[in-house]
Amino acid sequence: MTDTSTQRRDRAARPRRTGPRTRAFSLLAVLFTVLAGLLVGPVPAAHAASNGDWSVDPLVPPGTDQNNRRYFFLEAAAGDTVTDTVVVANTSSRKLTFKIFGADAFNTPRDGAFSVRRLGDPMKGVGLWLKVANGQDTIEVEPGTRVAIPFQIAIPANATSGDHVGGIMALNNESIGEQQEGQLRVDLKMQVGARIYLKVRGPSVPAMDVRDVSVERATGFGEFFGSDKAVIRYTIVNTGNVIIRPQTDLKVTGLFGRTLLTKKSDPANQIEIFPGEKVELVQTWKDAPLLDRVNVQVSAVTEQENQQLSDKTSTSYTAVPWPALLVLALLLIGGGVAWQLMRNRKSGGGNSGDKAENQGPKDPSGGESAPVTGDTAKGSGEKGVDTAEGSGETKDQPKEEPKETAPASAGGEAADPAGVGR
Repeated sequence: MTDTSTQRRDRAARPRRTGPRTRAFSLLAVLFTVLAGLLVGPVPAAHAASNGDWSVDPLVPPGTDQNNRRYFFLEAAAGDTVTDTVVVANTSSRKLTFKIFGADAFNTPRDGAFSVRRLGDPMKGVGLWLKVANGQDTIEVEPGTRVAIPFQIAIPANATSGDHVGGIMALNNESIGEQQEGQLRVDLKMQVGARIYLKVRGPSVPAMDVRDVSVERATGFGEFFGSDKAVIRYTIVNTGNVIIRPQTDLKVTGLFGRTLLTKKSDPANQIEIFPGEKVELVQTWKDAPLLDRVNVQVSAVTEQENQQLSDKTSTSYTAVPWPALLVLALLLIGGGVAWQLMRNRKSGGGNSGDKAENQGPKDPSGGESAPVTGDTAKGSGEKGVDTAEGSGETKDQPKEEPKETAPASAGGEAADPAGVGR
């Protein structure tokens, strides 16, 4: 178990170094950080908690294999004091000076890796209760030698029952580099430690929640070009007072119950979630649908204190390629406008500059009748109604009485009513 410890100094203490030496220190810090990440995870039984220059392990009786005691597993009641011994071994070719201290452990927010607090960070559990023997909080270790350091953990009377996780750390006083953090220049130092699993006797309450399931789909140009990448995130929270080691099961379904994705956690890479801690887990989804109704369900199961715990939660969303649909809609609208313009041009509706033909009635003499202006006269069926020019009034003309005609005689001559033709 390793971590990087830092000590802050005022920026004005000395000029910031930006030459090749600083870059070399930065590279060395990156290498040590990678090594620290490897040591934080599960350690193979054949290797000590070491970074190659020094190691920190629980003391084992003479003639006993170190593999029989990889970590400190301690148990006591609230108010008790537990004592033990840690061994620091210098495997380098130079003398090293270490600061020995206790630290609380925590889960990294992503993936739940085991990590510990740095020297000077606030402590509230093992890191606060652990004290090393007088005068041995700072030690010098010669090359190729080992030093045994007694320590004790005084558990407060009001300590909560359940699991408390931490570590006993050996911090090398040598600086391995520098980095800038805001207005401060920070020295980088390395620490290595042995894990401590302390159980305080009392009621055990295992509990967990699965929360905050979400799906992040590809956005921007990816959607325009049909990207189907997505990321599923969910959080597991330890709401009890004992360590949980959940097995997760992720299932994604589409319309009509079609299975789109299934993923179960690997028992060989089981994570430990400490009491009060939460861990966000991430699953990459390379074949997410672009058009579907999707349901994402996450369930977790763990065996704790001879009982099985389980919890699950889910979320749903509708996968719609909105950018593609928007482009299609714009194309359809543009096509409709272009078709309408072409149709108007073919029908002549667009020749607004041409003079319209006079479609009025022809004059009996062969000429065109003048267009009717002003008030329109009544239809030809009504006689004797003239339109007064300029006044808009009409004058009634006396109606002409129809003349009577005698019916024609049988011989074809017209009848003479006055007898003149006689």
